[in-house]
Amino acid sequence: MHIVHTEADGGKGGQPLRIINESLGMIQRGHQVTILCPESAPLHALARDAGLTVVTMPLRRKNLQNLQLLRHWLKENRRSIDVINSHNSVDTWLAALACATLRHAPPLVRTRHASGKPRNNRGTRWLFGTACAHVVTTGEALRHQLEEIGVPLSHSTSVPSGVDTARFKPGDKNAARQHCGLSEGDFWLGVVSHLRPNKGHSVLLQALASIDNPRIRLAIVGEGPHRAALEQEIIALGLQERVVMAGHRADPEAWFPAFDIALSPSHDMEGVPQGVLQSLASRVATIATDAGGTADAVIDNQTGLLVGQRDAQALKNAIVRLYDDAALRERLAQQGYDYLCSHFTRDCMLDAMEQVFRNARQASSSR
Repeated sequence: MHIVHTEADGGKGGQPLRIINESLGMIQRGHQVTILCPESAPLHALARDAGLTVVTMPLRRKNLQNLQLLRHWLKENRRSIDVINSHNSVDTWLAALACATLRHAPPLVRTRHASGKPRNNRGTRWLFGTACAHVVTTGEALRHQLEEIGVPLSHSTSVPSGVDTARFKPGDKNAARQHCGLSEGDFWLGVVSHLRPNKGHSVLLQALASIDNPRIRLAIVGEGPHRAALEQEIIALGLQERVVMAGHRADPEAWFPAFDIALSPSHDMEGVPQGVLQSLASRVATIATDAGGTADAVIDNQTGLLVGQRDAQALKNAIVRLYDDAALRERLAQQGYDYLCSHFTRDCMLDAMEQVFRNARQASSSR
């Protein structure tokens, strides 16, 4: 199949990484992939650096000029395209309108990465229910949000981002700490994510400050616009000696094995956070909030501990509970790893997406 991805601008978080990971996997399986996005979108450079075919296309705004440019490109290439996979609202609208005005247009599949409830109006219902041959979400909770505005569950499929378990895997804790420059004798909490306010780092810092144990320390891996604010909060809370701001790391897989506990304190609108899946794949005990579709992977007291959003006291209690109970940490780490390997690997994701694309193509060709 020839799969064309469109993206208006998914920022620097998990969305572009999902698109790239999925695209590389599809190419390995013999498919052709083309990515259409604006040059200003982080995906543009990231995809080219990964060796993917990228076509520069202005998709950030819904206007007639951008619609005409996309329509022209699709008209010239439609015979070779099997399916279009859109990833943001704007590019989905542009692709839907372009396809609606073309004969023999390829089917459109929308992937929803965020968990915000769509607007319940005629246009949105047409977009998701009619213009899109199928809708993919990155968590089960997102499917039910669509159902609430009239999109049947049969018209959507949850396909969380799959983890490359050849990259993210269990490792030796002491060797990992030496590699990352973390002290071997301390109890390390770790969070790996883009630094945005809704990722919940501030709540985690409040929880850490309330734990009177200097051996419990925190490594924050990632970069983003919230870094300066977090650094000020660390000083204000007196945590300078207990928190490491590691910045962006090209090898996050080397950091997870160094942690005693991995955390996702997010209150973001998202599916299943990739950092959660990566920690489970690394066989690390995981604490996460119930944001978005996180509960699909973190089943409370089975594959990790699940707490409420923006609740510093609940985070503190969960951290202290796992600090005090090594056997529980080991059990959750192993059960989380086993569950990840059977439900959330890269191959699981690719199998599911291949089926969605094939079904969309078959339904389109039979019309």
